[in-house]
Amino acid sequence: MISRKIEICAFPYAVGLEMRLPETILQGLQQVGGLQQIRRSLPPGSVVKRVSGIFQSVSDPIRLSILYELSVMPLCVCVLKSVLRIADSKLSYHLDDLRSAGLVSSQSEGRFMVYRITDLGRDLLRACSRLGMTDAKLGEGVKRKLVTVRP
Repeated sequence: MISRKIEICAFPYAVGLEMRLPETILQGLQQVGGLQQIRRSLPPGSVVKRVSGIFQSVSDPIRLSILYELSVMPLCVCVLKSVLRIADSKLSYHLDDLRSAGLVSSQSEGRFMVYRITDLGRDLLRACSRLGMTDAKLGEGVKRKLVTVRP
């Protein structure tokens, strides 16, 4: 049985405004075991923070473009810079962000720093593909925002 307190939804910013929850919500809460069960199903704060950081990392079109480039093959900084046509400092900033999120790794090969997409980075790009976020399905406006590579 759901308590009376849960049956009524009070709006904290509208003093005195209370409404009875829809019957489907009340039934659903009873089926899943109430608010406590929903709270228990939430991942720990550290997991939410980590996942949020990953999504924040790929929310930038340059960083997303870097991931797509590295999904083709490992690349050194000079090639990434040439393809993206951005300053060293800007590229360095974005690569550090992707590395911190665990989406790319780097390894020194002689005098060159070579970046590779990680399994997590590949999984993220695959998820985008499964969601229909492929080049063929993107609208022109969205494509222009995602891909900053110029001919």
